Amino acid sequence: MAVKKVLGTTKLSGDNKMTLIEPVAEILKAKRGDLIVFYLVDGKICIEVA
Repeated sequence: MAVKKVLGTTKLSGDNKMTLIEPVAEILKAKRGDLIVFYLVDGKICIEVA
């Protein structure tokens, strides 16, 4: 079974925007302007930098 580790939380704004929290941005090596892709895998949402 996979181990879950909470990296932090974020909230949706009124227009469904969210901030990518720093620990996640660092893991993804995401930078301002990068395209982020959302996938549905076995009922779970996964994200990666395009």
